[in-house]
Amino acid sequence: MSPDSGTSARQPTGLEIAMQWAELPAEHMKIALDALEPQLRREHEMRVLQQKSEHQLALAQVRAQEESAKRAHMLYLGGLIAGFAISVGMLSGAVVVGVNGQPWLAAMLSGPSVLALTTLFVLRRNEQGQAQAVAAAQRSALNVALQPPPG
Repeated sequence: MSPDSGTSARQPTGLEIAMQWAELPAEHMKIALDALEPQLRREHEMRVLQQKSEHQLALAQVRAQEESAKRAHMLYLGGLIAGFAISVGMLSGAVVVGVNGQPWLAAMLSGPSVLALTTLFVLRRNEQGQAQAVAAAQRSALNVALQPPPG
């Protein structure tokens, strides 16, 4: 659209241009083509540069997505390793304190807290209901361990 008339500026079609040029003598056509060639080269170079910049932008976006995926993978892998280390440590500690005559501490180390910490590190979920269930299970394990033996 042209700014002052409000109508769209129509580009001539290739056939219309060819018909206009057919009316010109051959010498004039050669001069017109020679004059048009630098403009066509500039337009071609601009299109090539634009495509290169679009390609570079697409490459940068792909690299950014790959880096983001790599970071997410490393975070997930770190969570798996931390969850495994905590679980093994707590279970080993539960065995050690259980053998040394402290069953209530062994129950706390090997009970639902192992599941809660593993869920937190591996699955990256921390649900309020799960935390309350772990606390209730630990209280009941502690109550059972502290009761005097019957007899």
